[in-house]
Amino acid sequence: MLNRRHRRAHYSIAQSSPLPSIIRRAFILLMLGVALFLLATRILSWFGVGNRVLQHAVVLSLEGQGTVSVSIEGESLKRAENQLKLYPGDSVQTSGKAQAILSFFDGTSVRLNEHTNILISESAKGDKLSNFKIQLADGSIWIVTPTQEVFSGSIIREISTDNMTIDVTSRTEAILTSDSLTVFSADKLGIQVRLLGAADPIFIGEGQKITVPKDTTIAENPYKYRSPIDPMIVQSPFLDESRVSYAKRIQESKQTDEVEAEIVEDDEILIVSEPQNDALVLTSTVRVSGTVSSQIKNVRVNGYIVELEEGKRSFLQDLSLPDEDQITILVEALSEAGAVEAEVRKVIRRDRKPPEPPTIISPAKAGQTYLTSHEDMEIVGKVSADTVGVLVNDYRLQLFQPGDSTWTYLASTKLGNLVPGENIYQVVAINKGGYKSEPAVITIALGEGEEGIIAEELPDADLQSEESDDVPPTPADEDDLSQNFPLMPGTLSIVAPTPGSFHTATGSSFLIEGITSPKTNSIWVNGYSLRLYKPGKDFWNYIADTDLGTLKRGTNIYQITARNSEGKILDAIEYSVNFDPRR
Repeated sequence: MLNRRHRRAHYSIAQSSPLPSIIRRAFILLMLGVALFLLATRILSWFGVGNRVLQHAVVLSLEGQGTVSVSIEGESLKRAENQLKLYPGDSVQTSGKAQAILSFFDGTSVRLNEHTNILISESAKGDKLSNFKIQLADGSIWIVTPTQEVFSGSIIREISTDNMTIDVTSRTEAILTSDSLTVFSADKLGIQVRLLGAADPIFIGEGQKITVPKDTTIAENPYKYRSPIDPMIVQSPFLDESRVSYAKRIQESKQTDEVEAEIVEDDEILIVSEPQNDALVLTSTVRVSGTVSSQIKNVRVNGYIVELEEGKRSFLQDLSLPDEDQITILVEALSEAGAVEAEVRKVIRRDRKPPEPPTIISPAKAGQTYLTSHEDMEIVGKVSADTVGVLVNDYRLQLFQPGDSTWTYLASTKLGNLVPGENIYQVVAINKGGYKSEPAVITIALGEGEEGIIAEELPDADLQSEESDDVPPTPADEDDLSQNFPLMPGTLSIVAPTPGSFHTATGSSFLIEGITSPKTNSIWVNGYSLRLYKPGKDFWNYIADTDLGTLKRGTNIYQITARNSEGKILDAIEYSVNFDPRR
């Protein structure tokens, strides 16, 4: 038998297929590709790729008689022009008696109150996502946003202050200050608010308000700062003026669109539709509007450039008028090269007649003195039909509205505008042109005795004689008076709220009271002559109030000067007040 030797080795029974390994590798590569694509898309989106973004101008409109200043890209402030276009990095600042309106690309309108400072951080319109951001440094703003149907694109509207950031929804109407938010309307749950230090955002809905002390870090329940709106807020002059201004601009926009729809091509280069020639103007501003032909690039109105929006042929400019009886308005149509292609001159007349002085009907008549022991006294009077504002001792009545025939002023010891002794109230009417009437004067004496009229009204001739003999006219500017060394140093001093030269205030209003020499004829505080001070009196007082603009956060320096009948300095002191409402 033949013996056979076999080699022993490991042999596979059947060869395995490479297909599962290939599938596994392909799947891994596919998932890695998807991940890289998503990551690249996210990175590119950060740089605006896939969402074509265009920086949009914010149009600035001016209101009021004060000054509106702008800072372009952080440069020094300069006086703003109406319809100026602003971009991210630009800021706007309003002075007293001045308001401004910011119009954004989505139809949002932001109206700045007096003494307000705001910075435009972003204003960009994208194919998929748009956004604008503004920072409120000081003051207050009123904001209204369009409905979702008007601007249906995805948009982020963000406003920030020192201690809160809010995300504004569609159909919003709200008032925002540096430390408060009042919501009158808003879609969905309301406006989302992120407070400084709070872990989670909260929502402020319609009819609600939140007030957070400035520079406060929230380490507790933020909803404790939320409350219902005070019904008196609807009587706020700023709110009412903002609503009227917005409604007026909406109506004018509709009228402009209607006019442009009716325009047909013609040979006229420039048409000025308003004002009419030889028109009588009652206000301190006049509206200049019209249309131009398609070859015109810009319009110039009395030296002010009015840029035409692309595709539009109409123009509109509110022009402040000089204090003259007759004013010439020159409107020029400019080509793209800046050449004057056509011009139109309009001559208008201005009614500079002041309104009739107000009448005082309670508690006494103008020129009378009323004795009372009550610490609250209501002064009531009437005004002529052309009156749009009433001043009482330079304080403009906030509840008086144009068209009202009566006015009311509350004199109260709690408000600091009624003190023991004689209190003189000068009431002045203001018309649409900004002209003031002669004052109507009433004196209220707070003290003991039988309540009622204690001094009858004097004839005008007697009043004029008495004023000319005993009270020489006081210059309006202290710089026009003598700057001599004090003749009677040590006779002027502060007795309240803290005697001496320094006071720490926590409330928003208080009275600075002092004593002076009987030889004093006038008291001046920071260049302002105290109208309630009567020559020869050895006491005086001054109201420091945030609403009056005589008190601000931080250090306030009051330069106080006593002068004699010749305008010379008897004594001068300095009073420092540190105002910190957080205490």
